[in-house]
Amino acid sequence: MINYRFVISLLLLSLPVLAFSQVNIYDNAQNLKVLPENTSSDTLRNTMKGFALGTGFRCSACHVGEEGQPLADYDFASDEKELKGKARVMLKMVNSINSTLLADLGEAGTEVSCVTCHRGVNKPVLTSAVLAAAADENGIDGMTAKYTELRARYYGSHSYDFTDMTLSEFAGSRVAAGHPDQAMAMLDLILKDNPDSFMAQFTYAEIYHRAGNAELAIERYQKAIEANPTASGFLQQRIDQLKAPAKEN
Repeated sequence: MINYRFVISLLLLSLPVLAFSQVNIYDNAQNLKVLPENTSSDTLRNTMKGFALGTGFRCSACHVGEEGQPLADYDFASDEKELKGKARVMLKMVNSINSTLLADLGEAGTEVSCVTCHRGVNKPVLTSAVLAAAADENGIDGMTAKYTELRARYYGSHSYDFTDMTLSEFAGSRVAAGHPDQAMAMLDLILKDNPDSFMAQFTYAEIYHRAGNAELAIERYQKAIEANPTASGFLQQRIDQLKAPAKEN
């Protein structure tokens, strides 16, 4: 669901002059400690807009002011909010990467920004980590609920990765963690949204193969071949191995 209040706030943030106050909050900025003291109004506006879009934080997260209050009434110079201090540290990190580390790597001209890691959300955590935490806390139900929530809100954005490769790898990690039931539940979710997923079928087959269930493994390998005929070579070898009679000792 679109957060219209957030979108409206960003639009207001991008305006040179706030219509309701006729005060440009970006003029004569005070207490700049990482940004240059002579940062122009336009540069400061674009920088703040980039912070908001990149991290998903609202103005009141770092600055003293209340939601719904005119931005002209905020105390932007105040250092009261802890997150403002953290934002300065993060900005120093970004500046260091761009000015020094990327050049040392021979990547001059490439730049990182807040959105590089945050992708529009407050905490830059990968999809697999979010789902793993939900699964560890509340099992299959928790994992399913979190996946459904994230997909409904973020699918189509760059905030979370819903590709079948990433989610199938996550399913494999749940097997390694001793939770094959969670892995198969995740694969079922992938196949519900993407019935032609080769990776989901292949991962399902590998789980059954390692568990010694030849019949179900073969069935899944065959479905994987249907989803991706170019993989038939090595998959058929697996099927043939499973169909071969066991050698006598």
